[in-house]
Amino acid sequence: MKISIMLLLVAISAIGNAYFVPNVKCACQQILIETECNNWNCQWTIVTPATSTTPATGYCQQATCGQLNQQQCLNESERCYYQEPGPNPTTSQVCYEFSKCEDIVLSNGATCQKTNPKCVASPQQLRPKFQCISAGLTCSGLSMEQCSPSQSQTLAGEGLCYWNGNSCKVVSQCSELTTITQCQMKAFQNACQWSGTACIALTCASFQQSETCTFYQQATLSSSPIQICNWTGTNCIPATSQMLQSSNCGQNTNNHYRWVPMNASSGICAQCNPYKYVFRNQCECKQLLQANECTSSKSCTWTPPAGTTPGYCAPTACTSFTDQQTCAQVQGCYWNINAQSPGCQPFTTCSSITGQNAQICYSQSIYCPGSNGTNCQSQQQLNSCATIVTPMQPNVCFNSIGKDGYCTYQNNQCASVTQCSILTTLQLCNQFSNSCIWKAGSQSSCQSKTCSDYLTESSCTYIQNNINYNIINICTWNPDTKKCSTFDNSFNYDINSCFNSTGRTHHWSEPSNAQKGFCLPCHYSSVLNVKSNCSCNDLTNYTDCALSSPKCYWNAANSTCQNQNCPQLTSQGQCVLSKYCYWSNSHGCQPLGSPSTTCSTLTANTQQECLSQSILCAGINSNGKCQSSPNSCGDFTTFYQCFGSVGTDGICQWNQTSLKCQGISNCGLINTQAQCELVLNTCYWGNSGNGTSTCMSYNCTTLYTQTQSCNFYLSTPNQNYEVKYCQLNGQTCAEANNVSSLTSSNCYASSGGTARWDADKGNGTCVQCYAKIISVLFIILSYMF
Repeated sequence: MKISIMLLLVAISAIGNAYFVPNVKCACQQILIETECNNWNCQWTIVTPATSTTPATGYCQQATCGQLNQQQCLNESERCYYQEPGPNPTTSQVCYEFSKCEDIVLSNGATCQKTNPKCVASPQQLRPKFQCISAGLTCSGLSMEQCSPSQSQTLAGEGLCYWNGNSCKVVSQCSELTTITQCQMKAFQNACQWSGTACIALTCASFQQSETCTFYQQATLSSSPIQICNWTGTNCIPATSQMLQSSNCGQNTNNHYRWVPMNASSGICAQCNPYKYVFRNQCECKQLLQANECTSSKSCTWTPPAGTTPGYCAPTACTSFTDQQTCAQVQGCYWNINAQSPGCQPFTTCSSITGQNAQICYSQSIYCPGSNGTNCQSQQQLNSCATIVTPMQPNVCFNSIGKDGYCTYQNNQCASVTQCSILTTLQLCNQFSNSCIWKAGSQSSCQSKTCSDYLTESSCTYIQNNINYNIINICTWNPDTKKCSTFDNSFNYDINSCFNSTGRTHHWSEPSNAQKGFCLPCHYSSVLNVKSNCSCNDLTNYTDCALSSPKCYWNAANSTCQNQNCPQLTSQGQCVLSKYCYWSNSHGCQPLGSPSTTCSTLTANTQQECLSQSILCAGINSNGKCQSSPNSCGDFTTFYQCFGSVGTDGICQWNQTSLKCQGISNCGLINTQAQCELVLNTCYWGNSGNGTSTCMSYNCTTLYTQTQSCNFYLSTPNQNYEVKYCQLNGQTCAEANNVSSLTSSNCYASSGGTARWDADKGNGTCVQCYAKIISVLFIILSYMF
């Protein structure tokens, strides 16, 4: 019997804390009411004036630099600079578009920092050619003159700078500011106060009047989180956003929130930028086997061991969440704004949530971003952004989500945000700060972010590789080159760093023995290769060979595709993807001899741990050693071994009643989203039609609807599957009988690696290269690189 191997290449990525809200202020276009718009560096544009029967309509947009006063201009240092008027000014304009420090021409008596805090005077040795230059990335290295100019402040890439008597340092806490002059500088007014003898941190109690009781920064850096304050009549106390009204929503949150009206008299103070940071591949509570991982996740609660029952992690009850922001980000929970006492409650379908408009629904649950005018809707129920017709109020579009993703207003119509370049202002670009970055210059624009855009080790974390799909690539700092690059080093994380350092997308694989475990991903995505029997020398063109990496590489000298040499694969993620290699923690990537011999030398306790060393070691024995033949699900006797594994009888699922691991061979029998998405292109988690979400099998139509891809899917989540090909006819994705319609450029990729281009047949044709009979099943942990 001919045996071939099913390769499910599972791409894994990680992200930052889902509950961390970056210090990104609202874009003007997101502000919905006129009073808030005019209180910020924005301007309200009236479209139609009010009449005796209808209210005025209008929208908020970003003010140009030329419209800003001095203080507004200095607050917009990323895009503007301040130019002090001369003795006989011919214009009232004091603020101008900023490109780079070297372009600034100072008026008499002005300093570089007074025009823009990111600019400093050129060093003395470069004069008499004086000019303004960038303060640079760090404060260290700046001279005293550059670091602490009179009556202004220097802002380096790492934060605000101060002179400590010997050198220039970044301000990390108020106590570092030793004089009243430093402490009371405008740059620190939202974080520090002078006590009479020292500079100390602000608290809400520090504010003695209602006018000043707004917020304070929890650290001195401008990017630090803020604490909202609220005046009770006699005292200023810490507050939450749900305590604010339309009159103080933006003011008391430093414009991180804006008022979302429900009707003329009520609404909700909702954050502009939290919801783009909930990532699809975060760990579920039940996957967290360590107490410290569970307790560091706001949506999970750890139950300690009791007798013979081990400790476990479970979802926190919705009613336990007391703030709108956290509640709205937890799947299955929503912030009930319509209750007499608004609070967090559970829900099963979006239609059970009352919401008159998309913005109200979005603020109650990020999983219900639409409205039919009465009740909320899931994203799958929505129309595309283009159907949101709001010629009178473009800000409705800016605050909406369509089934095709986030919406933006351009060329007098609503469109989905498909790429960063569509975002035309710095404020809008910052809303997608994991995917996009604003590049200043003569042609300032919003561009796709890469790992190399992170210039310090502390900032080198991750990027989101697509605006509308919350899957990310991990970045790694190279200590030799001092540069950040796209490379996943999560294999190197220990039990203390695994969960948080990967943005809560990885977990420690062992529940008790920390020395034996691995840092492994919780979720999987992207089937890249199934039932493929294509050898490297079968791949005759460069495109197919490149897509088969790291198994193969293209030899340009003789134009052939060849097996990759194992020692050249320097990362564990690449090494374990090659069926010719295995990973040794002490020796790196080594050539694989006989799979049965090599696997038996590898130590592990779960299938995922074995596969993280070699894709050919899909099984594990009772002695804690890997093996080349996979187990049946029934061989796994504990939940943590069962969950996330695939046996000879299908996807493994733990039966909580019988306390046994069972093989699932039908998508409809899978009851968790994590397991449903384990074998991508086979099952998907979606709306079943009766308002509930279930695990369902793909067909060509649903493949295209769910993934915007029309290539292939697998018929069942077990070894007996067939590869089903699809082809796009206009806007319809339909079944294809074979791969003959594929071309030399997409033959390998669009068939999931199950076909290759054969140039010797006629004028060339796409032919299959996999066997029909399958007896071995592998799941592979594939890292993006």
